[in-house]
Amino acid sequence: MLFPIVLIVFGFIYLLKPDIFKQGLWKETDIAQRNMSPANYKTLMRVLGIVFVIAGIIILSLKS
Repeated sequence: MLFPIVLIVFGFIYLLKPDIFKQGLWKETDIAQRNMSPANYKTLMRVLGIVFVIAGIIILSLKS
């Protein structure tokens, strides 16, 4: 039951602060950060956040 909650939390983190992992080791290893403009990267992370939140809600509703 913890997995959907983690998805929702990470989804909200990505929605509120989409560039949270844009530093240090992540910046060197993330292909999306190297190949996308900063605006497109933020859009991608926000969409990923929405997907995470929706997936977490769906999993929670199926388990209950």
